[in-house]
Amino acid sequence: MTAIQRTRRFLKHSVAAIALPILAAAVLIAACSDDRDAQQTAQQAEPQAEQPTVVAQAQQQQAERSQQVEYQQEQQQAMQQQAEQVEQDEEQESYSVATSAASQQDRQEQASAEQAEQQAQQQEAMEEADEDSSDAYPNSGGPYPEDEQQQVTLRPRPGATNFEDYPSLGWRDTDQDDTSTFSLDVDRTSYFLALNWVQNGYAIEPASVRAEEWINAFNYRYDRPDVDDSFAVTTDIVRHPLNDDLHLVRIATQAPEFVDNTPLNVTLVLDSSGSMREGDRVEIARAAAESIRRGLGDDDRIAVVLFSDGIVDHAEHERPGDRGIRRVIDRLTPLNSTNVQAGLNLGVELADDIRRQRPDAHNYVILMSDGVANVDATDPFAILRSAEDRDERNPLRLITVGVGIANYNDVLLEQLAQHGNGWYRYLQDVAQARSTFSRENWLALSIPFADQARAQVRWDEQAVAGWRLVGYENRVTADRNFEQDRQEFAEIPMGSATTMFFEVELTDDAQRRDLLELGEVELRWLTPRSDQSNRQQAEIGGRVHEWGDDALLDLGTVVALAADRYSWFGQDGLGQNTFTTAADELDDLASWFESLPTSILDTQAGRDFAQLLQAMGAVADHHESEDPGYAG
Repeated sequence: MTAIQRTRRFLKHSVAAIALPILAAAVLIAACSDDRDAQQTAQQAEPQAEQPTVVAQAQQQQAERSQQVEYQQEQQQAMQQQAEQVEQDEEQESYSVATSAASQQDRQEQASAEQAEQQAQQQEAMEEADEDSSDAYPNSGGPYPEDEQQQVTLRPRPGATNFEDYPSLGWRDTDQDDTSTFSLDVDRTSYFLALNWVQNGYAIEPASVRAEEWINAFNYRYDRPDVDDSFAVTTDIVRHPLNDDLHLVRIATQAPEFVDNTPLNVTLVLDSSGSMREGDRVEIARAAAESIRRGLGDDDRIAVVLFSDGIVDHAEHERPGDRGIRRVIDRLTPLNSTNVQAGLNLGVELADDIRRQRPDAHNYVILMSDGVANVDATDPFAILRSAEDRDERNPLRLITVGVGIANYNDVLLEQLAQHGNGWYRYLQDVAQARSTFSRENWLALSIPFADQARAQVRWDEQAVAGWRLVGYENRVTADRNFEQDRQEFAEIPMGSATTMFFEVELTDDAQRRDLLELGEVELRWLTPRSDQSNRQQAEIGGRVHEWGDDALLDLGTVVALAADRYSWFGQDGLGQNTFTTAADELDDLASWFESLPTSILDTQAGRDFAQLLQAMGAVADHHESEDPGYAG
């Protein structure tokens, strides 16, 4: 039985007629893990008093965004930026990414005229939306008119972007294959990259969606371990929201937090090539580099390498307050082509030198780039071979930091980090760069708890008839590799959590039980800067959660399934029936989101995720309507 056969449901009468209003209604959703303060505040928030009013506003905001995209395509870039800022200031949009640059009088007058026209349209549309809300669907603000629904289609992917389309993992019959082995993962870049695309008017590229990175973008508030040398492991079973015959199993690992005064050796490798001229890439990279430098202490050392088609400038390791270090960071200016290999080769050479001088420090090489390598080696594995690190006991940890939208190579940056014993982050703007690499966040990220961390799940065929891992397509490995210490297995920073979801089909015998025992999960990892190998086991079982028993578990369930189903649209060889199923299930998942409590929904991060859901719905409807279903 295929994954689609196991998850398919009866189609709605018209997905296109109701998907967008449901998705637009999900305006307040989820809480991202990078925003703990917002989540703590949300726990005290009171329920909204006027839900139909909120939905009506969401409908109008979506209509205005569609008009804005059309207007932008007709104007010059400078005019576009000013008009967009004026519109968004008036509407009090929290997602604004525009900046105001033009200052000539005729442009200001034209922008003001456009603003007045938008206000008139807004008032008229809001009156209509208020009327519609009196006859609203349950948990919805009423349907969009069909012609307005089609206007929300976003622009296609920007040019010169590179993603790897990993096929989704299929179902396994437990009596044929009872074991799943994969690397743990703490990356969340796929989520924030998609958010940046949508906020800049682009449709989400399905191939860019790695479900595990969407799942791990949220904070599920797992319990911390009681000791500082092992994980806390959480397992849960929940009814499947899309198929009454299936269940979902969540397995989560939470690394401990502890005091670690180990000094740091940091080598910044900054892309100074011409492609970094686009947008504010240089400003983002410079802000991140400065935040890292300022977050280091006197016992730490930092070096900087600037590269374009060759080495532009560099400063060897010094204390973070050194004038030469600051001078090189300030010199970051875009020019010429991109030779990532040259930059990393020198960076690794400098990092290896300081590691020999200071062997008791943690060692990080941090590459900030758009990933557009076009000189010398351009393949991630060729680049890693040329900058190979042979000291596995005290490795150089390669962190990649991506910036930009168009002209962006996600594959290079993601693979360099995965196989370079590090992790991958994406920065949308200068504010996020400063926040991600603030002293508090950076010090937590820079303290490794586990190297080469991986998991193996073994299912009991007496309880589980079939299973399927959601996401982790480029993290799975052969079962025999579980016993091996391999560099592509993940580094887990102190305090980090990893979450996995499995879709499972229980046996008839298991479904009759109140307390389930489904199998076990085993973790293996190395203690950093040592040869100590560790292993930890936990049973997978417990009672079945109903929807509403655990709101954060419900949140993770919907995030996992929404990202997984949307990724189907980017895969070759799938038919129209699969796209129809995916569109139908995204519609259902949006409805499930609406029933989450306001303590989760009412956050800025929630509005961000609602925007992603709206964009996903638009793409899903497009795919669903490509084949009219009639004979030629």
